[in-house]
Amino acid sequence: MLRVGTLKSAVFGLMIATGLTMSGAMIGLAQEEAAPSHPSHIHAGTCDDLDPNPVAPLKNIEPRMAEDDDESAGDPVGILTAAPVLYADSEDVDMSWDDMLAESHALNVHESKENVETYVACGDIGGVVIDDTLVIALNPQNDSGYSGIAILEKDDDGNVDVEVYLAAPASDQNEAEATPVS
Repeated sequence: MLRVGTLKSAVFGLMIATGLTMSGAMIGLAQEEAAPSHPSHIHAGTCDDLDPNPVAPLKNIEPRMAEDDDESAGDPVGILTAAPVLYADSEDVDMSWDDMLAESHALNVHESKENVETYVACGDIGGVVIDDTLVIALNPQNDSGYSGIAILEKDDDGNVDVEVYLAAPASDQNEAEATPVS
């Protein structure tokens, strides 16, 4: 015959185990949902005065996946509440390096394919070129919270290769959970 205290302990243990399992599933679900695909383009103009018609399309900015056959490669590690960094690598963009720098251009990131008219980040293309490489900042647009950098390089054909690293905004809850307690 079970004692009442033992039964309460068993029920409490089952509740904790179920809660941990569900919260782990919720973290995984939240991470999957927080991985949208953001179209990106090079546009004529500046971020403040952008021509809405793209000059050169770039690859969509998405979660960076490991190119490894190991099933666990690319699984999140460390603090799971860390803001994800999205990535795109567009090689041999259909635009010459010299043309890109001869006039005002900006790299613009859109919310989604379905909501392409909403911009989430933008960076004016300009600055110091070192060894045929230009690094620009991507600043949040429309209070999106997205920011990052783009690395633009002149390739062997005189065209542009573009790598984009875009930090997704961290929610207030994630920031509070990630703050260490003394």
